[in-house]
Amino acid sequence: MIKFSRYILVATGILVASIVLPSLFWTIFEKVPRSPNIFYSTITEDFVIVDGSKKKNPKGEEYTSEEYEKILPFMFFRQLMADGTMPDSIHGVLMEAPSISRASSFYRYTPKRFDSPVPTLWPMFESQSGKVNLSMPEDYFRIEKRMEFIVARTNEVNEEKSSLFTAALAEEGFSFPAKIIAGIPTTRKSCDEGYFITDNAGALFHVKMIKGQPYVVRIETPEELDIVYIEAVDIRSKEYYCYVFTRNKGIFVVMDEVYDLQRLPVDGFNPSLHTFKLTADLFNKCITVMGSNWYEAIAIDDMYNVVATHGEEWEDLYDRPDGKMFASLFPFEIRMRDDNSSFVRFYFKPSPGVRWLIVNLLALIAAVVLIIRRGWPLRSNIPDLLITAVTGVYGLIATQFFPNKFSKVKPPAKN
Repeated sequence: MIKFSRYILVATGILVASIVLPSLFWTIFEKVPRSPNIFYSTITEDFVIVDGSKKKNPKGEEYTSEEYEKILPFMFFRQLMADGTMPDSIHGVLMEAPSISRASSFYRYTPKRFDSPVPTLWPMFESQSGKVNLSMPEDYFRIEKRMEFIVARTNEVNEEKSSLFTAALAEEGFSFPAKIIAGIPTTRKSCDEGYFITDNAGALFHVKMIKGQPYVVRIETPEELDIVYIEAVDIRSKEYYCYVFTRNKGIFVVMDEVYDLQRLPVDGFNPSLHTFKLTADLFNKCITVMGSNWYEAIAIDDMYNVVATHGEEWEDLYDRPDGKMFASLFPFEIRMRDDNSSFVRFYFKPSPGVRWLIVNLLALIAAVVLIIRRGWPLRSNIPDLLITAVTGVYGLIATQFFPNKFSKVKPPAKN
């Protein structure tokens, strides 16, 4: 029992060491990873890359701050108008502040959105209340075996409303329960467009409330989509309702009113690993997909046709000197937080390659030397040696901090 409790302490020591030592290492050595911002200029008809303080085009030619503002007139139109340098028209289109503002939008998706807490109750707003401002409802809904509305003040089910919406969903062929519910559950939006929901079979639906009555539309998809994430947006142009992310079929937007699914020209996007950005203006949309050591920029016109592309790669973390040093010192690390998740939990990150085997071997030799110097038998310490061989410096620290005192050689009994 005593030995068992000792190994619990050793395991705890390894856990703590594998969290603290890598964290200390990256605090000392890690450089801020590259995360450039990419825009598309309708003036130069080329990309603009903002990397730190540098603003340049794909050829590496740098822009001054004044040049940068002029080639991105929709981003800096207020400043250009104040300076009197805003063009009167671009490509034959008259430049007016309301039109520029209405067409401009920005969206950013990170893997943290994919792996994050999900609400279990949602507010259903009245979409046509006749009021200027939206107001929070008295009840909240969930969709499990049916669609239920729970009155917040009494915690009772509003049976009439629940039956009404459940019947409307069933009439459109909804298969309970819901897998994904996506909307904007706040009054801080220009209008209410309800929720976009996938049922148990993966079908996509639009659900909202109009004058107290359910409004349900089953959205036909061009093919069977494995939808993993949906995010509703409230853009001024009202061009589309939401973004739809699939596991392996790409990214779509659901067009406003007509419910057509427009596929964005993005290939190989992994929602659990990659970042997605979209910047829109009067003429173009600039899409950026970014991984840990690469990005691909795609410019499309208002018909979603590709007009330009640009990509770049740089050294991966473990290809840099500090990353190689880490992969040599530690066989793995454990984090409490991860860049691709919003949850706080244990994340096991193995080191790439096998360079860490050398340090593990040195740690094993050090453990053997320490055991011999203390006069302890090696046979009684084989578990400690195996632990050190597998976990390297973590196991060496833990087994030495909680030594196997029961392996000491007992002195011979006196006659």
